[in-house]
Amino acid sequence: MMLPLEKWLEGQKHSLEAASCFRESFICFRAGAYKAALLFSYLGFMNVIRDRILASPCPAGVPLGQWVSIQANLRRTETWDKAAFDATQQQRPAPIFVVTEDLRHQVTFWKDRRNDCAHSKDNKITPAYVEALHAFIESNLNKFAVNGGRAEMARRVQEYYDPSLTPPGTSTEPIIHDIPNAVLHNELPVFISEMSGRFDASRNPVEVMLGTPSVHKLDFFNAIYQHGTPALIAACTAFLLTDDTILLAFLKVHSDRVLLLQGYPEKARKIWHDYLFTGADNDFPLLASMLRTHLIPPEQVDEALRHLIVRGAASVPSDIDNRTIEEHGFYRQLENVLVTMNLLSQFDWANKMKSLIVKYLAEHPISVDIARSIYRTFDAAHHPWHLATHLDDLFRTNAAKRDEYIAIAATNPDIGRPGHIPSLGRMP
Repeated sequence: MMLPLEKWLEGQKHSLEAASCFRESFICFRAGAYKAALLFSYLGFMNVIRDRILASPCPAGVPLGQWVSIQANLRRTETWDKAAFDATQQQRPAPIFVVTEDLRHQVTFWKDRRNDCAHSKDNKITPAYVEALHAFIESNLNKFAVNGGRAEMARRVQEYYDPSLTPPGTSTEPIIHDIPNAVLHNELPVFISEMSGRFDASRNPVEVMLGTPSVHKLDFFNAIYQHGTPALIAACTAFLLTDDTILLAFLKVHSDRVLLLQGYPEKARKIWHDYLFTGADNDFPLLASMLRTHLIPPEQVDEALRHLIVRGAASVPSDIDNRTIEEHGFYRQLENVLVTMNLLSQFDWANKMKSLIVKYLAEHPISVDIARSIYRTFDAAHHPWHLATHLDDLFRTNAAKRDEYIAIAATNPDIGRPGHIPSLGRMP
């Protein structure tokens, strides 16, 4: 059975040294070696403190010479653990970690217990001590962020997206990994919001002209979902859920992140009901992802598909998305709309939907109702002529489909030759 800290650390990313110390602690705890377990847990905590200081620039108010000296001591085997502890206690000339005085005292308490274990003192170390230290680490580790780290982290993120400073293809993992180590846990939402504003302010002229969000911002959010800790991901999700515009833009580009809507059924419904297929974008990837992940409940699927078809889901889906929408009855709803609402004769809608309608007819049997609708629509003087041209091409290049229509017309007297689709030829 996993220990609580062990489970919590699964969502964290630390150096090999820190991870190794924590792993040894868990092994010792299970073996009943509680002094060793406490010692290794404390060393794991201090390794994380060391790594954060070494990865950070000089905090505001700390003299650069002192900072260089602290980092040098952290790199020496014989002084690193004392230097890490002293850094947690420093308050003058400026704190390295902005934490409460009570938290500093707690670190001192655990350092003393570590000394009890390391120097074989008589104080008894029970499982409760180790569990308490684990609880302390889980509750407070993210509070130890280097002072001034938020501004520096923002600078580093922006530098990553500057092609004059960062080569294309450079992984985002290291920089995303460092965010929770440089930004206080309770400041992660503010940091996400600040970064969004910085990306907006640095959009390129095309993005400004089109009114689209920064592609760098969307990539940054995606990197958080790819490499971030649970706390960072939660902060990003909370931010996205407050702004439908950026949420929709993000999900259209990264539809595989649609599971962030889990637990928010009203928001999921609003996405498909109010926003999909309202512009020129191909929204089938997002629609298909929502169907695959059941973000559109089964009892709402028919409603959603009819709604989007009537609105004008005019793009042509990819093969994988096409399989998904077919499995959920998209083309059944399309035929139903074509027949019952007579939308084939609606000039703007039918011309907009021409490619999808031709795809549907080419890949599915032509029903009597559809054949009748084709005849009535394209035998009339006023008809959607863009669609007529596409249908004429279909029947001219696909003999099987032409024969299929002719066979239906031969057994249904009210279905004849549509005058504006010449490739079907004159009906007997």
